[in-house]
Amino acid sequence: MPAQLALGEGDWKGMKKSSVSRRAEPAIKQPPPPDSTLYDDIEAAWLEQRPDLDLAAACTLLRLERVNQLHEMRLQEISKAVGLQTGELYVLLALRRSGKPYELRPTDLFRALLVTSGAMTKRVARLQEGGFVLRVSASDDGRSELVRLTAKGLATADRGIAEVARVVACTIEASGLTKAEIAMLDRCLRKLLAVRTVNTPKKSGRLTAAD
Repeated sequence: MPAQLALGEGDWKGMKKSSVSRRAEPAIKQPPPPDSTLYDDIEAAWLEQRPDLDLAAACTLLRLERVNQLHEMRLQEISKAVGLQTGELYVLLALRRSGKPYELRPTDLFRALLVTSGAMTKRVARLQEGGFVLRVSASDDGRSELVRLTAKGLATADRGIAEVARVVACTIEASGLTKAEIAMLDRCLRKLLAVRTVNTPKKSGRLTAAD
């Protein structure tokens, strides 16, 4: 006799409800490992798998990349708080730090922010629509345009950079880094930024899977 037929109707219904209830229980999500542990594990794994390679500095750069990602996330929150996208806030900050009258050529902007001219055109258009910037003719060339902060743009830039300073200060305090350590980190990053291209020994022949 099938097992379900040996049960009373009430028992069978109860079993079905219990089964459904168990299936409906959400899976318990494990919290992601701390960033420090994650990158320690990556470094340890490569040390075990390829002890012939020195990958300590490569893992340090992975940590640096993650630090930058976290910083970008904080900047996104700041930008959202002032009603902008992060790229748009960058434009306002670039204009603000240029000094009075807080204006720059579009070419100066996209070169300073390391984006394409097309991307900068879109950002400026959105900012102009929101009343944060306006386009004015360059005094030395009537055919050229400048992007200038409006009063609203100036106030937003000041609010944004003040919040950036506050968040960075809180981050540094939470990290426990000293001023001397920050200065050393800055010197190290300047050295890395000075490396634009890397010359590696050329291997003769084509690289194949067997290589």
